[in-house]
Amino acid sequence: MHFYLTILFFLISCGHGKIDIQSYPDKAEISIVEANGQINDLGQTPVSINMDEIFFSSGAVRLMFSKSGFKDEIVYLTKPSLQTSVKISAKLKESSSAKEIISNEKLEKISSKVAEAQRHSFSKNYSKAEQILLNMIDEYPDISVPYDLLANIYYITNATNKALYYYQKAKVISPRNAKRDFIINKLKRNSNNMGDF
Repeated sequence: MHFYLTILFFLISCGHGKIDIQSYPDKAEISIVEANGQINDLGQTPVSINMDEIFFSSGAVRLMFSKSGFKDEIVYLTKPSLQTSVKISAKLKESSSAKEIISNEKLEKISSKVAEAQRHSFSKNYSKAEQILLNMIDEYPDISVPYDLLANIYYITNATNKALYYYQKAKVISPRNAKRDFIINKLKRNSNNMGDF
């Protein structure tokens, strides 16, 4: 369902002339929706249009801004009485479906990288798994999973100070993990005589 944000512009002191139409982001499709429901395309933003082309059949029109991944926006215009130029700008809001698409793509990419790192870890190719996870941390610093997996590798390979460091980084992002807390407490007790940082 499209959400229409309505902004009403009364062009009292305007007339024939030009309307400069912009949008953020640009390249939004601009259409006129007439009172009878007919829709006429005007092109993509930014665009400059003669007022006579817009107000050819009625005293008021609706301009519709549309762009894939964004909510449609409607701007109402009334027919001007004097000649002038007008600038109209619309900021389009991202639709929730676009955010979901981005979120799903991100999730798919992360899942793929996690699976690849775990595959290398299970085959004891720890250096390859470590590199994948370090790259993931650079790319997704706000996700705890690569920190936990990297800490697991360091724990298995007896690099306990590194393991403790990455478990604690994961805990800052995602604090509720009893298993991790148990390992952190164990590593803290033994950190003076094990591992290298």
